[in-house]
Amino acid sequence: MTTVDIAAAAPGLHRSWRAVRIVPMIESAYRARLVLAPLMLAIQIFLYYRLWLAVYANTSTVAGLNVRQVLTYSTIALLVARIRWSARGWSRDSIASRVREGTIIYLFLRPVSARRYTGIRALGEMGYGGMWALGGFAVMVGTGAIDPPGSPGAGAVFLVSVLLGQTILFLLSQCVELSVFWFGKNAYTERLYYFAQDLLAGVFVPLWFLPDWLFTAARYSPFGSAINVPLSLYIERIPLRDAPRELLLQLGWVAALWVLNAYVWRRASRRVQVQGG
Repeated sequence: MTTVDIAAAAPGLHRSWRAVRIVPMIESAYRARLVLAPLMLAIQIFLYYRLWLAVYANTSTVAGLNVRQVLTYSTIALLVARIRWSARGWSRDSIASRVREGTIIYLFLRPVSARRYTGIRALGEMGYGGMWALGGFAVMVGTGAIDPPGSPGAGAVFLVSVLLGQTILFLLSQCVELSVFWFGKNAYTERLYYFAQDLLAGVFVPLWFLPDWLFTAARYSPFGSAINVPLSLYIERIPLRDAPRELLLQLGWVAALWVLNAYVWRRASRRVQVQGG
């Protein structure tokens, strides 16, 4: 790359970097959240940990999982769900807030497309949440509360699967957030979506504990692919030899949701409305 090419790319890189920093800057502006977020996560992990110890008090295996597998699964599920937790909170930079305040038009007047901007912003969001999740993971593994991956290969496949899963969740939540262009308000839609996500992804309870019909539906849904698949690979409930099939399923959902996301963005851009301002 020549000096001219680097100079031409610099403005775009600078704009991207500014968008990546938005979520960490918003979170740091609300100092109480820097304390409450990890505290709430620690309480959740502690309660789930005690719950599963009580469930396994008089048995060694439930639904084909032993207590160490369930503790590891549930703990990492909470940590992985934390990666995009800030997306659930109130933010003046969200699409719904922009529609409500009358600033949504600026999202479509920037030199960067609205869809690209939200994607870059999500990278910062996932990076910020990922640091919290990684810190919690290191503490839990370091204290022996959960098991490390069974092998370097399992750990590598888990990381790839988590990245694909986070992409799936981003594309899904983006479509739900864009529903504000049709509904005017989408707070209840988002609440329903996040409940379905946590239930069908395995955050509330490992999918292996669900009734057969619900397990099958959740297992092959985008929610199950997003969180249950990487966690099942991690605890080796899904053998490493089956990892290519699972990763292909995730890639299939990424491709399908990418197309759906692009379609919804095109339709939404024709329905730009300003409620406030």
